[in-house]
Amino acid sequence: MVEAARAMNPFDISTPAALNDPEWRRLEIPAGNGIGQVRDLVKLYGDLSTGGRRIGLDGETVGALTAPPGGPRDGILKTETVYALGYWKPFDGCRFGSPAAFGAPGAGGSFAFADPELELGFACAPNRMGTHLWDDPREVALRDAVIECTEVRADNE
Repeated sequence: MVEAARAMNPFDISTPAALNDPEWRRLEIPAGNGIGQVRDLVKLYGDLSTGGRRIGLDGETVGALTAPPGGPRDGILKTETVYALGYWKPFDGCRFGSPAAFGAPGAGGSFAFADPELELGFACAPNRMGTHLWDDPREVALRDAVIECTEVRADNE
């Protein structure tokens, strides 16, 4: 786990508040330090779940995002993970949505994903940082409840 600690904490940050320091915010770490509001994340993932037209994606790109996953073991997190264009796909260690879903965990227990099959955009960012890299119990409870609601809706249609 030394590699994970170095990759995910390049400044040896000891408190969550340090993530708001200008030094950290200036960094450009692809897929590593996106900073935004949860409302904007859910809008983005909502658009991705319905084809991505508002942000200018074409069908080929959306098809690549929703394709069956393939990918190696994550060398940093030391777990079997699968990706599509840099997004996580559901896998045994992190279940979310249908097989078409794609998303990403974030710092402190946050998680966001799009599920084109369910036409669902989801984003959760707890107001207090947790210690889970993914599947924070607070976020999982909300994610499971939202997905259960889509199943109930589908049963009633």
